Amino acid sequence: MMYISTIISDVVARKLFNSRGDPTINVTVYTESGLGSFSAPSGASKGRYEAVAFPPGGVDEAVRLVDELIAPELLGVDSMDQFEVDETLKRLDGTSNFSKIGGSTAIAASVASAKAAASSLDIPLYKYLGGSLSSTLPLPLGNIIGGGKHSASGGLDVQEILVLPLNAESFYDAALANIQVYKRILKLAPKDTVYGRNDEGAWITTLDITASLKLVKMACEEVSDKLGIRLGIGLDVAASSFWNSNSNRYVYSRAGLSLEPEEQFKYILSLIRDFNLVYVEDPFHEDDFESFARLMDEVEDCLICGDDLFVTNAERIDYGASLGACNSAIIKPNQVGTLTDTVLAVKTARSHGFITVFSHRSGETVDPALSHLAVALSSPIIKCGVMGGERIAKINELIRIEEDLDGGAGLYSLEGVLL
Repeated sequence: MMYISTIISDVVARKLFNSRGDPTINVTVYTESGLGSFSAPSGASKGRYEAVAFPPGGVDEAVRLVDELIAPELLGVDSMDQFEVDETLKRLDGTSNFSKIGGSTAIAASVASAKAAASSLDIPLYKYLGGSLSSTLPLPLGNIIGGGKHSASGGLDVQEILVLPLNAESFYDAALANIQVYKRILKLAPKDTVYGRNDEGAWITTLDITASLKLVKMACEEVSDKLGIRLGIGLDVAASSFWNSNSNRYVYSRAGLSLEPEEQFKYILSLIRDFNLVYVEDPFHEDDFESFARLMDEVEDCLICGDDLFVTNAERIDYGASLGACNSAIIKPNQVGTLTDTVLAVKTARSHGFITVFSHRSGETVDPALSHLAVALSSPIIKCGVMGGERIAKINELIRIEEDLDGGAGLYSLEGVLL
């Protein structure tokens, strides 16, 4: 019988680059029987309440802290004991938001440990974390036209317009539908209105929000007619990024708009109704639970999703649910710092009937772990982009998982929610 050890024998950190060319931390955890490595992603549009990404000295200090502080404490720990690994990280940090070692440092070590355990047992990460229940693939939510903090050269004030395939028969077909919509934008857009791609690979255009939504709707209709797949349109407003607390207004600087909270509410509601939006993320700033709840009372057949509102934090999700603020929550593991707390956020969201959306960050890596986590934790939706190597890496991994399940895989259905 082959000897299998899942005890951590070494932990190594290094500085690598993310998709924006910014440095990030990579942690590799070794056991006698395997290894796991993970590079932390990084967001440009960050919620005020999410974990601090790096310690005051940046990535260099994070690497040093792994070598000098974290590695000695993890040696001898069983990589399969995720709770002990994550509690060790939280104990060594000693703050409520990972401001000492950095949330990126913590999530890199946390995920790397889980991957080391899976490697030692010679099973895929999604099966290690989710077991036999991991047989349903998420629907891919893809960003088509971008703006906000992900588009420094211009574009929309809101962060992105997205598409969501609702009735595809396979993950491959769903991803293909998103790609076809993405490509069709160039053919349908007025001449010289598309001039680049943003951090997440979405098109940047000179069009305003209404014209952009009309363009995406037209592309969706053509692709739907061709492939027979119903496509819903979504909007990530990322309203905190242009909320001015001093003037108490939402300032759309590129569009030349300045809206009071009530005007913002009416504007968002009109976009939902005019374009039959099926998904709206962060339509109001990160402290305005009440407006989220009001919107929930006004709309049907639409996912109202909290990102900056919840920051993958179980307590904030619980509070939001008590107010009826949303029916969906973004899950970004690096917002909370550990796999244990990510799982807690997912379980809390699910206990309130929320749809969970596992999400990439604008500064991504090619690591496919996000795809495994979405399947393992039974997330109905994954938001991982449409084009770009670090985005395609997640999509292709889900196609491999679909193949690995050998006909036993299915796609999540949102029947009763959006259908």
